[in-house]
Amino acid sequence: MNIGFHQSDKYKAPGDSGVGSTYTSTDEHIDTETDEKVEEYLIFTVNSISFGVDISIVQEIIKMQKIYPIPNSLPHCKGIINLRGTIVPVIDTRIKLGYEPAPYDENTRIVIIKIDTDRVGMIVDRVNEVARLTPDEIANAPGTLGRGVKSGGMIEKLARGGEKVHQILDVYTVLSIPRA
Repeated sequence: MNIGFHQSDKYKAPGDSGVGSTYTSTDEHIDTETDEKVEEYLIFTVNSISFGVDISIVQEIIKMQKIYPIPNSLPHCKGIINLRGTIVPVIDTRIKLGYEPAPYDENTRIVIIKIDTDRVGMIVDRVNEVARLTPDEIANAPGTLGRGVKSGGMIEKLARGGEKVHQILDVYTVLSIPRA
């Protein structure tokens, strides 16, 4: 799958030469130093907690911009943005995951997710890195992970990256996108 990965600020995919380049994602990555299979995840922070999504579904990362509200929408649905002529719905990931709203600041980003023909923007507190993780560092989420999160199916996997633990989101559930 070849995804245009337009980066409007300092976040660069591995091997990316700059803004507007194309990030090529494949189903399988091999670490050239160890010959181990690796999976890549975009790691971001929401409510001081480290979350991630599979990098292959990330179209781009943009700074906050004007969001046009939609009347009578759910609290986590912040509205829509105009992304170079494409209308994209935007959710506040913090509210969707059950946390209290917080003001947006200079670190707040909108991560544009593309699944099939659907595009959705996820507002996150901060984008941290692209983590390259081996299968030994990734595990399926246990059956009970606290009130509402696992029961709602929002956490798909847990990943260890050094001393850190990242909760890998099931974007289909978080974004309410039907599985094909």
